[in-house]
Amino acid sequence: MQTQSNTPDAMEPPSTWHVEVRGERKGPMSASQVRGLVQSGQLTRDSLAWQPGAADWQPLHSVPAFAQEFHAVPPPLSGKAIPNGIVWTLAFAPLIGQFIGGLFAYSVKAHPDSFWWITLLLNIGLSLSDEKKLKAAGHDTKQMGSAWIVPVYLYKRATILKQPLSYFIAWCVCFVLSLVL
Repeated sequence: MQTQSNTPDAMEPPSTWHVEVRGERKGPMSASQVRGLVQSGQLTRDSLAWQPGAADWQPLHSVPAFAQEFHAVPPPLSGKAIPNGIVWTLAFAPLIGQFIGGLFAYSVKAHPDSFWWITLLLNIGLSLSDEKKLKAAGHDTKQMGSAWIVPVYLYKRATILKQPLSYFIAWCVCFVLSLVL
């Protein structure tokens, strides 16, 4: 005679789940395997899940079988609530870096092109600072791409936060200007 245990899988009907992990479908897997991925941080409240019979993929926080996993976790702050000071400084970083590099070159009487790395470090440093701020606001920045690939990061950041592409466009214009000047 088989006894029934009180584990979560024993109390729910058997089901097969498929989940989205960084843009890839994974599965089939049990509900407890999905919960394990949530607890390990591989899946977030906005990761998508699907099971046979469902019309479409749904965010995990809206799937009744997994909603309790996110009950105590608030959603990320909206784009309107996140200050954009760092990202606007980043938008002008190509020109700011060139200016700072020019000051260094003038002070040591060297050619300004030998200080190109200042612009690079400024772009990467500001991107990483902004990424850290977004993580603190609850956003999964993995989907924004690497912060050191600045134009990709800025484009995806604006899209995900539902903000205008203004700072992305400003960075591109400043980058072109830095090449011309």
